[in-house]
Amino acid sequence: MEGTFTDEEKEEGDRCFKFLVEKGLDNDAIVKRFDCVAEKYDKIQAIIGNDLPMWMAESLAALYTHSRNTVSILDVAAGTGLASCEMRKRGFLHIDGLEPSEKMLEQAKKKNLYERYICDILADKTLDITDDTYNIVTVVGLSSEVFSTLPTKAFEELVRVTKSGGHILMNHFDYIFQRDDLRANLASLEDRGQWKLEDKQIKPDIAHGFTGHLHIYKVL
Repeated sequence: MEGTFTDEEKEEGDRCFKFLVEKGLDNDAIVKRFDCVAEKYDKIQAIIGNDLPMWMAESLAALYTHSRNTVSILDVAAGTGLASCEMRKRGFLHIDGLEPSEKMLEQAKKKNLYERYICDILADKTLDITDDTYNIVTVVGLSSEVFSTLPTKAFEELVRVTKSGGHILMNHFDYIFQRDDLRANLASLEDRGQWKLEDKQIKPDIAHGFTGHLHIYKVL
């Protein structure tokens, strides 16, 4: 994929990637950075070879082999809709997007990729979503700094809006899943019987040379 871009474009993609994953930023600063790059975000992801959205869609298709057009999905960290685009290619039609960057959501709206556009951030707060709304919740490449510092409440919200027996799928780079706080929070919900880890997958060179991890949880 990278071979289709000039050296200058590759350098810009690398700069933008580092701009978005810089450590130590608070949520407001991170959202502003995504606002800044929204119009060129899809191109940046193509330049760095980000296959996280495609991997998520393929994993969903393997998990739900029938009646995909009836399944309801919440795409967390929806961005410009890259994951929704891949899901729709595989027959998933009822998808809502949760994304804190208004500029990113504007790009998704141009492509008509979601039924509901929810401008909000996954954090220590209650989302404006009714209990037991979705069969599936996906979290695809959520900002590294946001994902690795998510409070327990954030994961409880994902469980709350997912129907019993439904699934929550999260993928990201391996080093994110290795952070102690994140590992503890994920295990905490399992210890309390809110979800069960059904599968864990690894995919090398998922984006920018990083190894990807995928966790699939079943809501109890």
